Amino acid sequence: MEFMKLHLPDIIEWDSETLSDVYGRMTVTALERGFGRTLGTALRRVMLSSLEGAAAVSVSIKGAEHEFSVLSGVMEDVPDIILNVKSLSVRYDGEETAQLLLKADKPGVYTGASFECPEGAAISNPDQVIAEITDSGTELEITVDVERGKGFVTQDEWYNTGKGREIGTILVDSWFCPVKKVNFEVKSARVGDRTDYDRLSIEVTTDGSISPKDAIENATRILMRHFEMVLGIGLEEPVPEIVESEEEEAVEATTSVAEAAAEDVDLADTDISKRYVKILSAGGITTIDQLAAKTESELLELRNFGAASLNVVKELLETHGRSLAE
Repeated sequence: MEFMKLHLPDIIEWDSETLSDVYGRMTVTALERGFGRTLGTALRRVMLSSLEGAAAVSVSIKGAEHEFSVLSGVMEDVPDIILNVKSLSVRYDGEETAQLLLKADKPGVYTGASFECPEGAAISNPDQVIAEITDSGTELEITVDVERGKGFVTQDEWYNTGKGREIGTILVDSWFCPVKKVNFEVKSARVGDRTDYDRLSIEVTTDGSISPKDAIENATRILMRHFEMVLGIGLEEPVPEIVESEEEEAVEATTSVAEAAAEDVDLADTDISKRYVKILSAGGITTIDQLAAKTESELLELRNFGAASLNVVKELLETHGRSLAE
């Protein structure tokens, strides 16, 4: 396949033998010389800096007014407990602050699985040790505030936003990125008689709150959105402003949606990315009608089709006045 006389990759696949919820290796071949490093660097930078995730913002421990307090009957001191809490990998889809609560009153080792999580929140590494009670009669109560964000936020930055002003609330440095490590390697690939093409292999390791597939999909969408904006500069001509009544605008909007729903449209003729067209076509889906006839579970069974792809498809159908089958 070619585009503007450039060879496009013929194979984009994941290593099924090693693919898991926390690790995946994707291979892209064959690429024009230099494009392997270009794509690898761009995807790696975005995955390590711009993906949204959840992390602990503050910790409150009953009986500890500050991080240098001593807890009687507990093996770990407060700084060690805070470090253990920061090692938790949390999945959280809400907008507000979520509170995780650990209550213990018997001797034993307590882990991430000991936390009570609100709806929408879950701990991906429940085996993470938090603290150990050594004496009978000792009570341990830990409250962890979790929020969604991106990048790295320090204690001082949280304090400047008004958090941590209450006695007993200990702010922590928050690392929101759900991707732990990204490595990529570029080797030579053959296309016909030429051996100077690139073969890109990307290894992604996450904390379990997001899959490697979704990490790459989300990073790709971020890059695509930026490139689309660059591509659109200077291409749109100004349209004269026409003042219409609210009733006229509502009638036109209703009519356009109805017209879109009434006629079947080839996916290749829509604004959806060619990559998604290719994925859907491989599954025998080439038109809006065929796409609307599918359920979410049927689409997620397609190769290289994940949660991010599902959101794109839903937005496309909505613009055509359609939705997925139940």
